[in-house]
Amino acid sequence: MKTQDFDKQHHGIQKIRELIKGNRVFMMATNLDKTPFSVCPMTLQEMDDQGDLWFFSPKNSEHFKDIEKDNRVQLILANEQEQLYISIFGNASHMVDDSKVDQLWSPMIQAWFNGKEDPNLALLNVNMETAYYWNQDQSKLVSLYDLDRAVTEDDRSNFGEKGNIILQNH
Repeated sequence: MKTQDFDKQHHGIQKIRELIKGNRVFMMATNLDKTPFSVCPMTLQEMDDQGDLWFFSPKNSEHFKDIEKDNRVQLILANEQEQLYISIFGNASHMVDDSKVDQLWSPMIQAWFNGKEDPNLALLNVNMETAYYWNQDQSKLVSLYDLDRAVTEDDRSNFGEKGNIILQNH
């Protein structure tokens, strides 16, 4: 498996956008100092031009309350079918922006809220700092072939790609 690292200046946002394309559901971990930390599934609404991730959230949810105390979040994406795995660390902010709600609203959101004017409706904006990914972009059949080749010929070149993406200066 080859390792390829990116930073914000060297296509980091573009790489994240490419990896998450078509993947909408993340597990959002909050209260990261607690064991076990809190997790809940969240549906990604958008990755904007700056690389921020946008989610709808109920104000009365545990993760919303956790973010009020500590805004650090970990987003986990696991797509077994595509053999794509991503861990994103960032900071979440509660946003009040009616125009952004209008922009991101879809009929599916109605299942969780009583319309755009629901007083329990909030936006979460996650500003990504770092990410780590593992992407085996081969089909499972090809992967089994590559696994056999790795064992018999010591060739791991087709195991996909992994790497770090640094989006904030540390």
